[in-house]
Amino acid sequence: MRTLLFIFYGLSSGLLVAAGVFSFIATIGIVPRMAQRTQTKTYIRLYEDVIVAGGFAGSIAMFWDFSIPMHGIIFSIIGFLEGCFIGVLAMAVAEVLNVMPIFMRRSGLKIGLPLLVLAFALGKSTGSLLYYLLDGFYEI
Repeated sequence: MRTLLFIFYGLSSGLLVAAGVFSFIATIGIVPRMAQRTQTKTYIRLYEDVIVAGGFAGSIAMFWDFSIPMHGIIFSIIGFLEGCFIGVLAMAVAEVLNVMPIFMRRSGLKIGLPLLVLAFALGKSTGSLLYYLLDGFYEI
């Protein structure tokens, strides 16, 4: 009985966290904004389904220990796509919170905003590459 209670508690907690993440993504409007920018509004439903399927697949991967044999180039592509998603999510949050205008006003930055955003992206990319390519880097 105690094991069943723990299973129920774990699944309930996971569902609650997943619902919060998906509602957060929906609230900040990443999917419609990206579909509008890429002129692919007809695929919004597919985008949403893929995001939910990715969340479900990630949850499954946490429970079962399995491996998919892949080469380095496949890992590079997957890492790049994950980085794109995280970057889009971070910029959407920054846009919703109006971080960039406040930062520019307080710092007195008049020119160079594209270079600043590029520096953020390159820093994030470099950190990700170091994490994934150098064995033991995450232990430092």
